[in-house]
Amino acid sequence: MNNMIQNSYYANLYGTHPDISPNSRGFNQSKVTGTNFYDMALNAAAQSSGKIKTENTKSVEAPSLESMLKAKYPGIAYHVFDASTSYWRTRNDYPHYMLYDQDCDISVLENWKPAGANPFYGSIDGQFIAPKEIHALGNVPPGSKAVVIHPDVQKRMEEDPDYACEIMETIDNWFAYDIARNEAIMPGYTAGMSQIVAIGKDGTIVNAAASKSGGTLTRSSDEMVKDYYQRLKKRVEFLHWLEKDYMREIIFKGEA
Repeated sequence: MNNMIQNSYYANLYGTHPDISPNSRGFNQSKVTGTNFYDMALNAAAQSSGKIKTENTKSVEAPSLESMLKAKYPGIAYHVFDASTSYWRTRNDYPHYMLYDQDCDISVLENWKPAGANPFYGSIDGQFIAPKEIHALGNVPPGSKAVVIHPDVQKRMEEDPDYACEIMETIDNWFAYDIARNEAIMPGYTAGMSQIVAIGKDGTIVNAAASKSGGTLTRSSDEMVKDYYQRLKKRVEFLHWLEKDYMREIIFKGEA
């Protein structure tokens, strides 16, 4: 699986996305109201481009992924570079904390290489031991979020608004899944949890991580990815079952 988490085309996977239609790649505009997330994203995009929607306006420029994310997750850090490196998952000294800073030096992250042995991260005789990069996560404001988008994906989204909605759904579903997964393990653990996700060249999730204010870190792993796939598979199978059951009911009523 190469640690890649593929797009989910089934919105509302965890019941947290009321404006995303499960039968389209974008949003269900029939449900749009003056205060929902889609309008917020449209307004953010319009304001950033100097185009504000009025009654006399026939069309409005579609919101960008960055606008949609910032409308739903105020303060989210948005970066564009290739973050598919395996160091994200294997090195305890990878500077994840930098990703939460919107103005961080991207070149440092793009060109990051390990120096020496992988530093220890864990507890010895009850004492928490970790490299300075993990301790630095303790300074990240609780509940922070960050995304990294591959340049090829960024370019395609600028040309195809529907694709931007797909990537938004992928990121949104991951944030919800990661919270649900951690809550199932330890209820209340996700309070103040910060999350990062990286989108690779083909639009899949290639890396993900979460941290707590105390300076702890969890990263995407084979087990996490397998669990995610299994949940998606069960969801798809359930939707197919509902569809078949509905068709059987229609046929039965037609023959009665």
